[in-house]
Amino acid sequence: MSDEPAPTQEAQNQEERYRPEAGRRYLGDGVEVTWEPRLCIHAAECLQRAPDVFVARARPWIRLEGADPAYVAEVVSRCPTGALHAYRTDGAPQEEEQQTGVEIRVDPGGPLLIHGNVTVLDAEGMPLREDVRLALCRCGASRRKPYCDGTHRLIGFGD
Repeated sequence: MSDEPAPTQEAQNQEERYRPEAGRRYLGDGVEVTWEPRLCIHAAECLQRAPDVFVARARPWIRLEGADPAYVAEVVSRCPTGALHAYRTDGAPQEEEQQTGVEIRVDPGGPLLIHGNVTVLDAEGMPLREDVRLALCRCGASRRKPYCDGTHRLIGFGD
């Protein structure tokens, strides 16, 4: 047993993969996928819909070799938080070009799920993020407010 104290929550929040600028890029034929770990709440839409492309226990966990760019983009567009994005490099339309209107849906016991071209502003009216998919905290316990970090599951948040 170590004499070192356990890392504080602040230290854990500053872990490399959760820093705002942290992200990963995966290049494939006709599509590029980006992943921002700090936005991921492990809804697992990607794992369920394309288990040959999104392999949780593998490194790298996104495997685009031989994957159909249209299918990858479709699966990625179902990521509720915007942690995953697909950029078509084969000339096909980008996801944001296909968005019309804004939809806000309450995820029972979870975040507000927002789809559409939206901008999140801070208290001073400065843009925090522009995106086509977001999950915003509803439980009040997220360490990454205004974004959901999945804490609602740990605290038993419910409607």
